Amino acid sequence: MRVFIFDQPRIEDGQVVHDITEIKSRKARQLLLYFIIFHERRIPTELLCETFWPGLEERYARACLQTAVSSIRRFFGKDILTYSDGTYCFDKDNKAIVDAEEFERLIKSAKSCQDEKDKVQILIQAVELYKDDVLPEYCYQDWVAQAREHYKDLLISALLELISFNERCEHFTEVIDLSKRVLEKDSFNESACCSYMKALTKLGQEAEALCFYESFSRRMERELEIFPSQQLKDLRDQLLTHRKRMTWIVTIETNQVSETMQILKSALRGDDEVRILSGQKIGLFVENVDRDVAESIRKRVEEALDRGSVQVKTSLRLAR
Repeated sequence: MRVFIFDQPRIEDGQVVHDITEIKSRKARQLLLYFIIFHERRIPTELLCETFWPGLEERYARACLQTAVSSIRRFFGKDILTYSDGTYCFDKDNKAIVDAEEFERLIKSAKSCQDEKDKVQILIQAVELYKDDVLPEYCYQDWVAQAREHYKDLLISALLELISFNERCEHFTEVIDLSKRVLEKDSFNESACCSYMKALTKLGQEAEALCFYESFSRRMERELEIFPSQQLKDLRDQLLTHRKRMTWIVTIETNQVSETMQILKSALRGDDEVRILSGQKIGLFVENVDRDVAESIRKRVEEALDRGSVQVKTSLRLAR
C-alpha cells in the first residue's frame, strides 16, 4: 500500500486507488489522515478524544471515536487500525509506504552520505517527492500545520543544499529554478534571495536582479517591518557599482565595412570606440552603461545603418 499526503491525499493498494472522500464522515476522514501522519505510533484514546472532540463529555467523545474508527475499518478493512491497551495504531505491521516518510528518510540518508554526487542525487530524488505541502485542504488543524511546517523545513534545507552545489558547479539556470522554489515556500528567505540575484547576474541579467531586490526589500518593510540584511544590501551595492563600470560590445557584421564605418560616425557618442575586428566584422565598444542603455544604442546603430541602405547583422555582448 502506498499513501500520498503531499498535495491531495491518495491511497493506492495494488491496482486499487482508494478515494477517502468516499468516507462520508468528515471526522472519520480527518481521523484517518491523523493516523497516517502519525503512522505506526500508538496513540492514546484520550489524546484522540481531546484532539477531535474537545469539550465533549468523555463517554460521548469515546462513542464518537468508535464510530469514526468503524467507518475507517469498513472502508479499508478491520486490520488497518488496531487497538491495544487504550491506544490505536494505523498500519502496525508497517505495510504502507507513506510519501512524506519516504521523503524524510531520503533527507536523512543524504545527510549521512559521504560522496557529494551521490548525496545530490538522493536530494534530487527527495525534493521530487514533495509535490505540494502536506494536506493543503486541511490547513486549519494544528496537527496538520505542525506536520506541514516540519516537512517544509526539510524541503527548504534540501533545496538550499542543492543551490550551493549548483553554485559551485556554475549551473546558474538550476540555481535560479531552485531559488524560486525556496522562495515559493519561504518568501523572505534571504539565502535564496542572494543566490537568485547572484545567478541572474552571472547570466547577464543585472537589471532583473536589482528589480528583484527592490521588490523583495519593499515587501520585507511592508509585511515584516524590517529591512534586508547587510549582506543583501552589499550585494545590491556591488551590482550598482558593477553596472556603472560595464563595457559592452555591439558587433556589426557586414560586407560593406567602409560605408558602415562612415555611417557609424553619425551615431556614436563621444567616448564610444569603433574597431575593425575582422574582415567583415566591426566592434563598437560602449562603456559605463547598463544593458538597457547598451541595447538602445545597438538599436539606434541598426536603425542608422538601415537608413544608409547598408545590410548588417548586429548583436550585443558584455566585454570580457
